[in-house]
Amino acid sequence: YARGYGKVSIDLVKSIDVMPIYRFLSSMVFQGKGAGEEATGAFVHDANATMSGNTSGLLDIFGSNYAQIDNQEVESRLKSNRVLLEDEKVELAFKCGRDSFILTSFRILKVDVQGVSGKKVEYFSIVWPAIKGYSIETAGNIIDRDSELTLFFNLPDTPSSMEGFPRNSRTRMKIDFRDGQADLFAVQRYISDKLLGPDTVASSQYSGMMSGHHDTGSGSLLAWMGDDNRMIDASDANRQFHSDVPLLQHCENVELAFRGRRDMLLFTTKRVIFVDMQGFMGMGKKVEYTSVPWKTVTAFSVRSAGSWVDKDSELCLWLDFDDVFNPSRDDEDDPPPPPIPRKSWLELDFQKDKVDILVIHRYLSERLMRINGHELKPFTSTVSPDLLVPSPPGTGEKILDWIGDNAVAIDTEAVDEKFHEAGILQHNEHLAFAFKTGRDSLYFTNKRLFVIDVQGFTGKRKEYMSVPFDVIQSWSVESAGSFDRDMELRLWFKGFWNNKVKQDLRKGKADIFAIQSHIAHFIIGGADGRAALQNAQAYEPSPPGAVSSFLGFLNDA
Repeated sequence: YARGYGKVSIDLVKSIDVMPIYRFLSSMVFQGKGAGEEATGAFVHDANATMSGNTSGLLDIFGSNYAQIDNQEVESRLKSNRVLLEDEKVELAFKCGRDSFILTSFRILKVDVQGVSGKKVEYFSIVWPAIKGYSIETAGNIIDRDSELTLFFNLPDTPSSMEGFPRNSRTRMKIDFRDGQADLFAVQRYISDKLLGPDTVASSQYSGMMSGHHDTGSGSLLAWMGDDNRMIDASDANRQFHSDVPLLQHCENVELAFRGRRDMLLFTTKRVIFVDMQGFMGMGKKVEYTSVPWKTVTAFSVRSAGSWVDKDSELCLWLDFDDVFNPSRDDEDDPPPPPIPRKSWLELDFQKDKVDILVIHRYLSERLMRINGHELKPFTSTVSPDLLVPSPPGTGEKILDWIGDNAVAIDTEAVDEKFHEAGILQHNEHLAFAFKTGRDSLYFTNKRLFVIDVQGFTGKRKEYMSVPFDVIQSWSVESAGSFDRDMELRLWFKGFWNNKVKQDLRKGKADIFAIQSHIAHFIIGGADGRAALQNAQAYEPSPPGAVSSFLGFLNDA
């Protein structure tokens, strides 16, 4: 599976030994960042524990429930068959019937034994950096006896529009564990180390920026029924998920915490965590913990509540993996339903009188805007408490009212000053271009594309969308024609759901080539190709007939 190309499938004659090819690809791929981060915890399997995994019950085999087995024995067998590299270690291993699920220092390895004889075996390797998110789900009551691990990743494949199937068949891997035969939180901690960075820093005294925030409950039946999130004390959540539920790394802290009717949402120094309490009224034993590293979040927007009928505000997150699903139609005579994003794009509801969405905007700006050569803010650098102070009432409305009194071409210096007063821009962020089209407005800063979309008949509902320059993958500008008064700007950013921004600009009111140069400066930088041109001049021409000779050699092989 090659990035930018898709899946490459090569059929070989049976007499060819495929394992040397497998070992060669392993040695070439698992280098540097391809091997992922180092896991520092003690994950060695206890041979005296009951998780022997030598036999599987009939229900476990039919239910594909894995049990933990001795990782050292698995490592010894795989190395004797030269499946692993010499310096590769098996750190967690699980078995179900003839199949195995193995977590090594370099990869995730799934061994699928096929056929009646078991002679056909698939060794499916996924590099650690390909994993974009993960979730664990604890076992439920007596009927539901297994726990689950789900890995979200991006392996390019041919898109499918078949109903009842995902658009991309290689974006999720689900592993069921036999209840009591695998330490689910040890698996979660190991994956956290591999994806978030090793847990080598001693536990900090920092306990969340919103420590001491008093939770007064939803206070609204409609908000409770709609499962709208309200802000709660981050320090309580920090203690809960360090002590009661061993979910967080020791060096990781909760900065903002929210609770809905029964579920929770956590913003930590390393990731976003969704806690889904399942069962009737959330009172069941089954709980799903979904983790999304900050590097997986590509863009975000916050949306204010509208009129009095609209009781909630929203946060939208664009994630860097293709989880789009094609649902089945309810009736065969109905037209095909549209695709749904699942976890490619998330919309989270907040209770409008319990959460200040501009606080969310400022927090995510700190966590997702790149610094120091396109790197995220380090987890050891906490978000300043000054940025998490609630905004004065009506801040967003006052800014838009002020912008509405200006002409189509907006004074960037004046808007820059207003945005900094409202805390919409970061301290070291400044406007370069600003445009107003109808009720909406578009801004380019030195860090992002920022769009304010005024929605609804009354205009009280507003969406503030941020697209960091680092996630923009392509863009185009189109000049106006003889009878076309508008110029057009289009941008595509990293994501798999509605990842395009399109904006018409009035002819004579915007310099689209200045905009194009501004975007190119931050995305391409100094990569202007001059070095490649200099090298190209030094290349010697190929001798006559070289290509024909090579193709003839291939035909004769």
